[in-house]
Amino acid sequence: MGVDKIQVERPRTPAELEQFAAFPHQVYSARIAWWPPDIRGEVELLRGRAPISSSLEISPFWVKHGGKVVARVSAVINYRYQRHWNERLGHLIHFEALPNETESVVAMLDEACRWLQERGAQAARSGFATFLDYPYAIDNYEGFPSFLLRSTPDYYHSYFKNAGFYTEKGMVDYTIALTEPILERYRAIVSAAPSYGFEVLSWRRYGFNKAIEAWTTVTNAAFAKHWGWNPVAHEEVRPTLAPLEATEVADLSVVAVAQGEAVGVVFALPDLSLALARIRPGFKLAAERGGGSRGALINIGVIESWRGRTVNLAMAAESFLAMAKRAMKYAGYTLVLDDNWPSRKTAEKLGGRVTSNFVVYRRDFTYKSAGA
Repeated sequence: MGVDKIQVERPRTPAELEQFAAFPHQVYSARIAWWPPDIRGEVELLRGRAPISSSLEISPFWVKHGGKVVARVSAVINYRYQRHWNERLGHLIHFEALPNETESVVAMLDEACRWLQERGAQAARSGFATFLDYPYAIDNYEGFPSFLLRSTPDYYHSYFKNAGFYTEKGMVDYTIALTEPILERYRAIVSAAPSYGFEVLSWRRYGFNKAIEAWTTVTNAAFAKHWGWNPVAHEEVRPTLAPLEATEVADLSVVAVAQGEAVGVVFALPDLSLALARIRPGFKLAAERGGGSRGALINIGVIESWRGRTVNLAMAAESFLAMAKRAMKYAGYTLVLDDNWPSRKTAEKLGGRVTSNFVVYRRDFTYKSAGA
């Protein structure tokens, strides 16, 4: 193989899939702090063995330049998404790449898009797919990202633009300092909940397995019209969340209950940076980014008939109070669409400020790149 040869391939063997899943180590290992990939989970997804696999068709791609893998991506047809939105859209997930490889990356993205087109897709999205993909940062490039979010190198954006993608959506990440005045406000919000006809219970008090079922039902209803979301199935969610019963997730996640029915849900996590992140020895993360000090509200949803009755505020307040009780000094409120004004107003009422910005990319297949 010549030193300048570019070759797009589809990894297939178990060893190749392991190498594919581990590729982020080549991109991020020099960073002071970063979230490593779930190699086993990615391989199971690529082999069609993940809980969500029944609704997906997926193919990994990587590109070699001079015999060395320099970028990767997975092309996905999510049939459940397509049915829900009546949109012939494909997704590109797992994207990672080394610097100074524009020609190689464009060739790989073109090939992945061709694969999607062959399966009827009319466009590709990269940066958001339910439980599969998260957006690309447009600031804080060297900072430690919030849980689930990638450490986006700044050159990723030029790769996508050179491959014919444009910015489809923006998103923001809020951070809230859990100071005593803020916590006192939260206590008042939670105390007032019964006067509005509901109460807020932790998943542990509500019953963890029952809460998983409530989370799935309420989230599907609350997010039915939410851009980019597609319904999730109970049988997929149970094995994912059930192992968390013995963790602080059971205390930080909450359910809003009215007349015996769940009308709102929050899924929240403790700070997992010390347990899961790769942090250079001797380096201490800033408290507002992690290091055992930043909890994360990942998901909040309220059924339509109960919106406007402070359910969202009370649930978030109860979750953040539980974080403070466990010595967390900051809370993340992640992720919020730029144009989701109700959720952004909730974050601001809770004392949040925007600390990171993100984008999602799209390519319509009427476009042909120079290499296509």
